Amino acid sequence: MKRIYCTPDDLLRIRVGAPLGAIAETMLATRVVQRRNVAGFAGWRSQVRGAMPANFGVLADILPADDSFLDLITPTRGARSISAGIEALHLASRDELRMELDSVIRSRAREGQAPLPAWTAELSDRDGTARRNVADAVEAFHSVAFAGRWSHIQTYLEQAAERMAHTLATEGVERLLADLHPYVSWRAPVLEIHRQHDCTHDEHLDGRGLIIIPSLFAWPQPLTLMSLVDKDAPMTVIVPALRDINDFTAAWGPRATNEALTALLGRTRAAALQVIAEGCSTTELARRLGVSPATASEHASILRESGLIDSWRHRNAMRHEVTTLGAALLDGNLGSNVRIA
Repeated sequence: MKRIYCTPDDLLRIRVGAPLGAIAETMLATRVVQRRNVAGFAGWRSQVRGAMPANFGVLADILPADDSFLDLITPTRGARSISAGIEALHLASRDELRMELDSVIRSRAREGQAPLPAWTAELSDRDGTARRNVADAVEAFHSVAFAGRWSHIQTYLEQAAERMAHTLATEGVERLLADLHPYVSWRAPVLEIHRQHDCTHDEHLDGRGLIIIPSLFAWPQPLTLMSLVDKDAPMTVIVPALRDINDFTAAWGPRATNEALTALLGRTRAAALQVIAEGCSTTELARRLGVSPATASEHASILRESGLIDSWRHRNAMRHEVTTLGAALLDGNLGSNVRIA
């Protein structure tokens, strides 16, 4: 159990944060796929393990299923897309990664766990091959783990965060903390996070506050993360967004055919938006649509000018991803609060 002691100042500083983003959820998914007893994720795990990318071992080295994993989430949190997350990873502070590595090394030694492989020492080198290898592995596993569903899942997590923020605004912090998760108990002034192992750890916030974030792959218990370079930064509590099969279906369920979208964009361009929702390059888009690269580029340009996709150059390829507006169109879920980008 972890007991988090909250002062009155901490309670005033509790807020709901935006979802973690693509790279952080991919890192958490890395831990879930390595576990055996994953309840509602069993079917997903079976499918993913049948299509593991060859470089998955790079992620397994630093993100094992146990609690002593390398926190690359804190340095990259807030990057919504996989491309932005990879860029954040490349730009992460050398000191922060070095401190995180030292912390994990001490923790694993203390608990009698296998040490980190030698190559991880190079992660603190911003321009080294270690970060590029991790970035490549994250990108490859993201495609397998989410199988084109990321834009839908991102929308689901944003809606979950909005519901939590609404509870905080209308019913207060006590109600938010009381309803967080079955593994969380609020007994003022202590927030208790129950874990499977027996040891108890106390954490005193001392006015730093909390950021509470819903996550798809924080499972089964909530996770707590803290910055090692900013001692005044609030603690992050990542809580599972899925509590029952209905939540899982809503987050992961198949997207129905959107005939209205086809009527609006035309069948080929609507299909292009569907393909881009999985994350692809212009060459991949052309192959999936069965058109020439020039035609695929033209479709992408029109979708981009309409605010439905974003594009960026990665190495020698132009890559594309849907915007929030594009995801909402695909889901048939246009509301007054939809952002274009």
